[in-house]
Amino acid sequence: MNILTHSVTHKLVLELSGNSLNIVTINKELHIVSFSSHDIVDSESLDNILKELPEIYSEVSLLISNADFITIPESFLESDINKIFALSYNLNYDFVLNTDKTELGICIVYPIDISLVNLIKKKFTRINIQNESSIIIRKIFKEINLKKSIIFITINSEKLNLYVIKENILQLCNSYFVKSLDDVFYFVMLTIEQLHLQPDETELVILGEPPDRKAIFELFKNYIKEINIWLEEYKFISNTGTNQKIESSFALQQLICGL
Repeated sequence: MNILTHSVTHKLVLELSGNSLNIVTINKELHIVSFSSHDIVDSESLDNILKELPEIYSEVSLLISNADFITIPESFLESDINKIFALSYNLNYDFVLNTDKTELGICIVYPIDISLVNLIKKKFTRINIQNESSIIIRKIFKEINLKKSIIFITINSEKLNLYVIKENILQLCNSYFVKSLDDVFYFVMLTIEQLHLQPDETELVILGEPPDRKAIFELFKNYIKEINIWLEEYKFISNTGTNQKIESSFALQQLICGL
């Protein structure tokens, strides 16, 4: 970014997804001023990237994507969260657990790389850290008020996140490792079977642009009657183009659009 074009009214969104860091600067009209993507090899590489960013923004958000997560009732926060998380996933030695509360009385618990996050917090002392699932859950319940069953999915890298709403209640919020679209099909249909949903009365909503839109529609068209894709409309300050990394991350779209 050219610092001469920077304004203290700009907002900064950082998306940390595995070893990838996406950096988005947004003006007060919610137009994208700049976008860049970087591979994070270690703390030093992140530090060098952060040094290139201005010091002051009106707001700084850190989005954690493609991370393992569990959901727990808010009443469980007094329990040993590490032990609960260990029932599902291994926690790397350089990671700590972070917790997002939702308005539903449940919490999203997920690991963050403490060395990387501390570097970001050293650069920006006031920063809002959120997991993609907490953002998506907030969006879902802001947008819908329906009695029918809806399955929401995000597909990024080798991770499928799946959210099921039935009669305005969150029935399922889970993450699965997938190697192919056949795996995606398997977990969606397994969910329909286990939750006793009716395929012809259930809507499938893909959040963000999937890896292969046409293939997904072909997979499900004979099993689920209504299939839709949700994408937020975002704009670059210089043009109306799109960006593949932004297109695929529905949670990032929410932060860019101020939702």
